[in-house]
Amino acid sequence: MLGIVKKHEKEWVEFTRGIVRIPSVTGDEGILAKFLLKHLKKLGITESFIDEAGNLVGIIRGKGHGPNIMFNSHLDIVPEGTLEDWLPYGPFEAAVDDKRNIIGRGVCDLKAGMAVQIFTMKVIQEAINKNKITLPGDLIFTAVVHEEAAEMLGMEYFIEKTMPRHKIKCDLVFLSEPTSNDVALGHRGKIEIAVKTQGKTAHSSQPDLGINALEKMLPIMDAVFYRMKDKLKSDPVLGESSITITNCTVKPGALSIVPDECEISVDRRYMPGEKLEDILKDFKELFKDIQRKDKEFKATAEPRVFTEKTYTGYEKAVKKYHPPWKTDINNKFVQKTFKALKSVGQNPAEKYWKFGTDGSMSAGIHSIPTIGYSGAVEKWAHQPKEQVNIDEMLKTFEGHIAIVCELMDLDINNFK
Repeated sequence: MLGIVKKHEKEWVEFTRGIVRIPSVTGDEGILAKFLLKHLKKLGITESFIDEAGNLVGIIRGKGHGPNIMFNSHLDIVPEGTLEDWLPYGPFEAAVDDKRNIIGRGVCDLKAGMAVQIFTMKVIQEAINKNKITLPGDLIFTAVVHEEAAEMLGMEYFIEKTMPRHKIKCDLVFLSEPTSNDVALGHRGKIEIAVKTQGKTAHSSQPDLGINALEKMLPIMDAVFYRMKDKLKSDPVLGESSITITNCTVKPGALSIVPDECEISVDRRYMPGEKLEDILKDFKELFKDIQRKDKEFKATAEPRVFTEKTYTGYEKAVKKYHPPWKTDINNKFVQKTFKALKSVGQNPAEKYWKFGTDGSMSAGIHSIPTIGYSGAVEKWAHQPKEQVNIDEMLKTFEGHIAIVCELMDLDINNFK
């Protein structure tokens, strides 16, 4: 292992444990962002700031020749859940067990990976100061808000607002989402669709005087569960599309009254080449088929929209979706990433996530080649006793240094 990694091992472990101890559930990331900003400035990364949406940014500027590489993480975590499921640990204790696992909410998804990215910035800055190295392009660290809310609010703001304002260019993004030290190159798209049926209230003792919106939803539910999935597309690397219902509510939702509104949440995972308009068209065609048999049937299907507000007060109505994306394995940056990791004794596999990431914004919408790489294991994301293994994450640390050296044409001997 590179000597620089061994040198910083204890410091990295304690730093990671420290940021796990700062709860940063979506919408409450401010304390963590300010802590990390102070740390970046302490490292000598003087161009560090928090933007209007609450995203943290730190930049080591190069000569302007490129490539410009962005390390990206997210500040927010999911809630800890039932405390009994964490025993004998506390979710924000950041305990280390006898197998050298750090245990705590958010450590897998993705504070350990974020700590690796920050420490990679640290050692690169140290090498610049000590060895008078100059980078050909910019090395950028970003930690964005509201990733877990699944609408890319923070990443969208950073790419579309902060980058042009601060003259930031980006040729490649590395996500610190869990990959088991393999190289992740994409995932399916996701859209959450709100499907509503309309009816008419009546006393439940005389249901025939009303129109039961829940009853009108039944043929839609039947189609989603048993017929629509047969027409879904697949992809040779991203796998199968999927569709299911995750929630059902009725209004008024009281006893002794026939509901006049029913709403279901449809989780639809989809592939490159499919458009949101086509997915919604499938529902509209289904509605027409039902209406031919039932003249009282009324229904709508729209992407679910929420108004989200960040800890800085930035507010926007956003759709709940992640477009699908794939980075070509033959992309020059991907090939150099594999080469760099193999140069330090790693043998990563090509993989594709089941879950969604902010890569949907960087790659899916803005076509910036995006790669995922972290020693965290996907199965621990959002789980009780969430954890990472220290030794695997040190490999990730070493891998990040090797990647920067390969892409920036630096001598890795500077870090031995």
